[in-house]
Amino acid sequence: MRARWFAKSSWLRLGGSLQRLAGLRVIPAIIDWNSRRSAQSAEPAPLTTLDPYLFLGWSLTRLRVATVVVLFLVTLTLPVRGRLGFVLESDILLYAVFTLTIEFVRHRLSAVQSVVWVPILDLPVAASVYALGAAPGGLLFVPLFLNVISAAACMPLRGSLLYTAVVAGILVVIDPTFPLWSPEAGDVRRLASRLLIVAITTVGTAILTQRLRLEQTLAQKSQDESVRRAEIERLRADFIAGISHDLRTPLTGARAGIGMIEASAYDRLRPDELELIGSTRRNIQRLGRLIDDLITFNQLEASALQLTCVPLDLRAVITEEMSTMHSLLHAKQQTLEVDLPEELPIAGDRQRLEQVVVNLVGNANQHTPRGTRIVIAGHTTAHEVRLTVSDTGPGIPDAEREAVYERFYRLGTSRGNSGLGLAIVKGIVELHGGRTWADSNGGMGAVFHVALPCYREEEPDDLKGAHRRG
Repeated sequence: MRARWFAKSSWLRLGGSLQRLAGLRVIPAIIDWNSRRSAQSAEPAPLTTLDPYLFLGWSLTRLRVATVVVLFLVTLTLPVRGRLGFVLESDILLYAVFTLTIEFVRHRLSAVQSVVWVPILDLPVAASVYALGAAPGGLLFVPLFLNVISAAACMPLRGSLLYTAVVAGILVVIDPTFPLWSPEAGDVRRLASRLLIVAITTVGTAILTQRLRLEQTLAQKSQDESVRRAEIERLRADFIAGISHDLRTPLTGARAGIGMIEASAYDRLRPDELELIGSTRRNIQRLGRLIDDLITFNQLEASALQLTCVPLDLRAVITEEMSTMHSLLHAKQQTLEVDLPEELPIAGDRQRLEQVVVNLVGNANQHTPRGTRIVIAGHTTAHEVRLTVSDTGPGIPDAEREAVYERFYRLGTSRGNSGLGLAIVKGIVELHGGRTWADSNGGMGAVFHVALPCYREEEPDDLKGAHRRG
């Protein structure tokens, strides 16, 4: 089970290992031999907790051992004598003993635990075994080839190319000394082919490792960026929650103070003083709506906004908010027309739907000039309640109809608004199971549509419950 798991994760972990083992120097291991043995007998750890040193050493060790075993079995079935009367299995056995010794020492001594040293220490022995075999390109050529691959996996590009050049020089020296060698074109071509295979293997493995290093670096940068963005979002959410809470107390006091002044001294105030108090009251209301938007948006972002849905008439909700909306439009001398000829039955949260209506009207107020007209209209279809808020302002460019619902988005060069109103509208409407979209009348105004599920008294209980879920 563990072997299958390591095979599936090999490419990802090898990339991380190659990135950290970049250099011909000794790198102390983090996990000692006893802990590695314990880890191998335990359940596989998640990818994020695996040590790259452990994985690279594990992979190369298994590859070397498997290669030695296969070579030994082949030589047993096809016995051949090399130089000095040695049979090939003796040479392979010698190489196997050296391999096991290297692995034992590497795991026991922290000074040589780096896998970078393995192909360096292994090269003289592999070359000697190849020379004793006295068979150009024979079975004992495989350990040299394996060392080239290991060097390309462990070393940086320059180190692996230098290592390959040394191996090529060894082949050029050793091969012509074998029996049956002749300077004929066939032998030269075979030697050139082996050298070409070694070179191509090194370059190909080096390219792959460079790609893995790059992908590992990009993945790490992406992960770091995600962590940074998550931290920024957390700080932003905490800031909005804190500042919204801190602003509510003085705002409540200011609202109460204005109310007391109007109630006690209204008859004694001059017209300009009354106008100042009215302007102050409207600014307090505007600040209150802004704070409500900040809190609501923060709850939407955290998926923590809870709805208390009850059957209600959306027309009544709009009518009750008429005074608030009229005071909003008074400063720009805009007129508000309401075209609601019939009831608009829905199941929804009254407070949140009031916020939707006020935000839509506030958006029209913000983006239309003085003296313009804003119309609220609504009707009922077979399955939906449709509400529209239209104005006679400059309209919305086609390319920005979807973008206006994004958070902090401001149309054109507009300033003075938070850029959250329509994002909150969309979030609340979607929590009610509805939808919202925007149209424009060719530069003659904008129309914002809201469609909510229609509530019918004769609906089954389960369907009513579906309408009430936030």
